[in-house]
Amino acid sequence: MQDGTFNRCQPDMFYDSGGAAGSYSSNESYVTTICPENTTDFTIVNFTEFSTQLNTDILTIYDGPDTSSPVIGSYSGVVNPGFVEASDTNTSGCLTFEFVSNATGTTTGWVAEIFCAEPCQAIAPSIDSTTPEASAGVVSILPGETVDFEGSAAFSVDGTGATYEWNFGDGNTATGQSVSNTYTTAGTYTVTLIVTDTNPQGCTETTTITVFVLGPNVVVDQTTYTVEELVLDVLIDSPCAEVSNITYSTGTNFSQDNGIGYFYGDGMSFPFQDGLLMTSGDASKARGPNNNAMSDGSSAWPGDPDLNAAVGVATTNNASIIEFDFVPLADSISFNFLMASEEYNGSTGGTFECTYSDAFAFLLTDSGGTTTNLAVLPGTTTPILVTNIHPANPGCGAINEQYFGGYTGNNQPPISFDGRTEVFTAQSPVTPGETYHIKLVIADASDSALDSGVFLEAGSFNLGGDLGDDITVQAANTTCEGGVITLDTAAPAATHTWYLNGDVIPGETSSTLDVTENGEYTVEIVFSASCQATDSIIIEFYPSPVVEDVQNLSICTPNSTANFDLTQNTSVVIGSQDDTVFDVVYFETLADAENNTNPIADPTNYTSADGQIVYVRIQDIYSEACYATSQFTLFVGSPSFNSVPDLEVCDDDSNDGFEEFDLTVQDLGILGAQPATDFVVTYYTSFADADSGANALVSPYTNTVNPQPIYVR
Repeated sequence: MQDGTFNRCQPDMFYDSGGAAGSYSSNESYVTTICPENTTDFTIVNFTEFSTQLNTDILTIYDGPDTSSPVIGSYSGVVNPGFVEASDTNTSGCLTFEFVSNATGTTTGWVAEIFCAEPCQAIAPSIDSTTPEASAGVVSILPGETVDFEGSAAFSVDGTGATYEWNFGDGNTATGQSVSNTYTTAGTYTVTLIVTDTNPQGCTETTTITVFVLGPNVVVDQTTYTVEELVLDVLIDSPCAEVSNITYSTGTNFSQDNGIGYFYGDGMSFPFQDGLLMTSGDASKARGPNNNAMSDGSSAWPGDPDLNAAVGVATTNNASIIEFDFVPLADSISFNFLMASEEYNGSTGGTFECTYSDAFAFLLTDSGGTTTNLAVLPGTTTPILVTNIHPANPGCGAINEQYFGGYTGNNQPPISFDGRTEVFTAQSPVTPGETYHIKLVIADASDSALDSGVFLEAGSFNLGGDLGDDITVQAANTTCEGGVITLDTAAPAATHTWYLNGDVIPGETSSTLDVTENGEYTVEIVFSASCQATDSIIIEFYPSPVVEDVQNLSICTPNSTANFDLTQNTSVVIGSQDDTVFDVVYFETLADAENNTNPIADPTNYTSADGQIVYVRIQDIYSEACYATSQFTLFVGSPSFNSVPDLEVCDDDSNDGFEEFDLTVQDLGILGAQPATDFVVTYYTSFADADSGANALVSPYTNTVNPQPIYVR
């Protein structure tokens, strides 16, 4: 070490004044500045050895070309400075070293390597696409499904040789711009893309995306979305939505629990796949299975006077509130929700649901100041409460049981509330273009015990232009072939263009479309010059069957009854139709066949007397609502034989006594009233052949003797 400024890069070393093998001296005071050889680079010094007298012989390192630069640190004793580099704000790229030793004692000093490096370029990584497609930055799949990721990055200088590494959050990793990962376990996974360029420093930037693997238990997430994002990206999720003045209040405003969150599940064990959750306690505890006793929040977390007035309760506590203004695009708004509560305890013999209910309301206020509660029983103004929706229990009878969704057993999926309602749709007529205010609020009533929650379905807050969920066989929300499904954007003032499988549907320009065939339907809506929206929906119909044919069944027996295999008619009824999508069921009455009740338990071994009519129903396997019926008759007993006149013909000119006879002209006479379709009549030249069914004659038959007896079987 010596005084001065030096341009030095690798391979080079930086030693104390004693050099590589010696010790520094007493009473030293040196300042050395090391700068890169290229002005675009910066200096790095890596101390591999360091030893001075503690607190007396001190090396001070500056981030710049002189001792007026910012101090990186001062070092003595065996505290090694380690890896030191010029900062990004250091435009000189130099490092300055000042060493001062006292008058007594020295030691070995230091050994350090000198490097020069280019500053990191700007790297902007991006996850460009996923399959399945992400919604609001989240990919939702079921266990066992695979997600495909496409990544890229923008580089301020050059991206040649850059690497793309992926961490899928489940222990799996991959390299490349196009990668895939299969998730086997339900949960929330953060997928990280790490992009690193070829700079020896290892310049790196990252970006992330979230994957929700849906399971039977509802999961509650309180970190992925802000409340504003829950409203805009989850609940509404419309490109043309005019939403403003989003505010909220929950337990966190009063140093209590967070009563608001995002929920998601598999969409099968719970009616909604995902959405916004508001509770009167800790929303995170609402996740499944049902093993949380939810009674969170204290009196320090207040209720809401607007809710008190809307529902008619004296006091509330622990209110979670979300409010916002919006401008509807259509003449109506709607959204889907259900209510769940710990007060539903009838399944264990409890009676809380007879007298206790928390409260919630959806308060819609128009520009004139008129407020309406949308959280009401269908067709009424009665607020939805635990006390007015429940089955019978030991303390009271059932009330509005058709709206009760069921109890959740202990440690069972999908949620931790003890019971819930069915799905409701909050709806109201509105005036397009007018500004409305809505207040979503839930709270404990009278006390702070036994929390409740309201689940609002993602994307269901329809301000206009939304065609809703796909209507499919798998979703079990469609109707039979031959029926009509009407699509409605609820925006009659807007301009519409409808498409089927990508092709314009001629003449269809209104806000409604009657659909009668399977396909993907798309609508382009122009609300104004600055607002256009597009939505698509898959439409499928349940297959509708016909009875292609049916046959009477007969059993020849001297008994009065016989055992029939009715399923002999199954393939006959289905005929050329797809037997993988239809069932065939047998009944004793037409009413049972029409209502699909009381089917014959064992159609392969059905005991019947003669003349029994059996009714057959062919139906789709998905809904069992698309069907056709027919009937057939069971015949039991021995066939009866009716005498018929002999057959006589005139001989031809040969007069040889032999002529052709059409034996089948005797069939109907022999059968009499017995159905010809149920019997086969055959003819023989001997009783032995007729008795055994051997050597049946072919008609027409030429006699071999004259006259000749013919035997009938």
